[in-house]
Amino acid sequence: MAPMEKNLAAADGGVTSRYVEYCEARAAGGAALIQLESTYVDPLGRNHLYQLGLHDDHVIAGYRQLAEACHRHGALVGVELQFAGRQTSSAVTGRRPVAPSAVPCRVLAGGETPRVLTVREIAGIVEAFARAARRAIAAGIDVVEIHGAHGYLVGQFLSPYTNRRDDAYGGDFTRRLRFPLEVIAAVREAIGLDVPLLYRLSAEEHVEGGLGLADTCRVAPHLEAAGVDLLDVSSGIYESAVWIAQPMEMPPGCLAGASREIRRRVGIPVSVAGRINDAHVAERLLEAGDADFVTMGRALHADPDLPRKSREGRLDEVAPCVACQTCSDLLGRHVPVLCLANTHTAREREYAIRPAAAPRRVVVVGGGPAGLEAGRVLALRGHRVSVVERNGEAGGQLGLARLVPQREELAGLVTYLVGALARAGGALRLGVEATAETVMAEAPDLVVVATGARIGVPPIPGIFDSPAVDPFEVLRRPVSRLRRALVIGGGMIGVGIAHALGARGLEVVLAEPSEVLAGELGLRPRWQYVANLLARPNVTVHRGTSVEALSGATARLRRGEEEWEIWDLDLVVPAWPRVATAGVRDALASTPGGPAVFDIGDCVVPRTAFEAMQEGAALGHRL
Repeated sequence: MAPMEKNLAAADGGVTSRYVEYCEARAAGGAALIQLESTYVDPLGRNHLYQLGLHDDHVIAGYRQLAEACHRHGALVGVELQFAGRQTSSAVTGRRPVAPSAVPCRVLAGGETPRVLTVREIAGIVEAFARAARRAIAAGIDVVEIHGAHGYLVGQFLSPYTNRRDDAYGGDFTRRLRFPLEVIAAVREAIGLDVPLLYRLSAEEHVEGGLGLADTCRVAPHLEAAGVDLLDVSSGIYESAVWIAQPMEMPPGCLAGASREIRRRVGIPVSVAGRINDAHVAERLLEAGDADFVTMGRALHADPDLPRKSREGRLDEVAPCVACQTCSDLLGRHVPVLCLANTHTAREREYAIRPAAAPRRVVVVGGGPAGLEAGRVLALRGHRVSVVERNGEAGGQLGLARLVPQREELAGLVTYLVGALARAGGALRLGVEATAETVMAEAPDLVVVATGARIGVPPIPGIFDSPAVDPFEVLRRPVSRLRRALVIGGGMIGVGIAHALGARGLEVVLAEPSEVLAGELGLRPRWQYVANLLARPNVTVHRGTSVEALSGATARLRRGEEEWEIWDLDLVVPAWPRVATAGVRDALASTPGGPAVFDIGDCVVPRTAFEAMQEGAALGHRL
């Protein structure tokens, strides 16, 4: 398992019981090596508020407990030693960041200009790496890794993008390599020759003036000669964060080519990360000789039992990581890193399945993510569950999102949720229009309403005389003999609609009143989603722009004091407002002597699939 930060550590860097439970679940699921996360060696080098640290002896007991829990299941445990350097802020550390050079990081880190490290301070940080390594061994940790990837301090010294020094630690290649080699030597001396020493590196930094693959291939033999036992290949720095945790727009196994080139330059094993989201992808990389090991982070975050299920031929039971980047977004918000696909993740004890005290008959109205997840959990707890869905397919808006270009993997999540409901013992009935009368005919003890939301009619003069269509119907149906479309609203739905219409060859104009596109999503989830839309030559995006009026095939737009018209519109697609659909809930609530009714998901307040899933799970565990 990749060293993926989870915001489950204590504020002082210590291991919590929740962290132990998370790791033990992955060990029990069959992962051979549990790499914990980037672990700071000095509080000045931390980059998140709830990050693991190995900076003081008081944390050793917690690591020992964690290691013992994983060892009981046959898994080894590794720590990844890290110092953030320029990629942190005083809001996290309480002090000004330090770095090789005064190069601020304006993406994800706050943009503070770091203080330049002195030679004496550099020696102190090298010793901090060694002390942290000794604490890891004292705690029974099996493997130590040095974090030289993702633009943290070790990588900052190596890269000409962040190292502008002209002393013994900067300038030419040899001097930039000095700090990484000193850290390797100090850690190796601290752990001895019998403990495997791993080194994580970014194959490419994907920034102008940064390290490219040719540079990394030149570095790799020096790392091997210094005593590294395995190279773990990743990619990117904060300024190119989409390469650190790749979104669903990037193909699975996207770093295989880089790891193959690095592997050719060394005689030690090479592991590779990069959207290895199922066993088929992993096996293909190994068979092709792209790597000796695979490093899976989000895939094991989504399903801790992925190795065991894959080994047993139960691939259809694996909760799929769809690279939605919800976990990355939560990490940046300093809250526990949960998962869209698996509501049990990071809540292993809290959401352990407990049999219901009194099993009841439950009807769930709505087969979107909220309804499917509530039904699954309720059925696992012993309730008799039926999920009714008005459409001919389940998934709701999550199912439709798969029709947006490069977001097709979302279909796999819907398929999984439908299968998980069936395996739990719940029934799914499609094409059933739920009314108060049809629900009451089921004689339920409880009703869960998860009817989602629809797109309403925006208050724009002339909209009823324009070629306006429902956005979800646009996704469902083929578009032919149409040339030009106006999408009103650049939220996550509007961006998806514009992307889909652009892919079908239409000239698309999108108008969004704010300056932010897909604002419902966090920075990382929307990064590539929006970038791909903006890259389409047949899509024009007007931010800070309102649609003032419509008249047949003409629309009047306004930005500030400027107004203009666009003509010859074949389609007008309103992507706002999102309106909760709660008619069934209201009808049931007014039925005399009716069952208790609970509502979840978008029919309460329209949001994203993540909130819908979380609410479905919370209700399922509570009832």
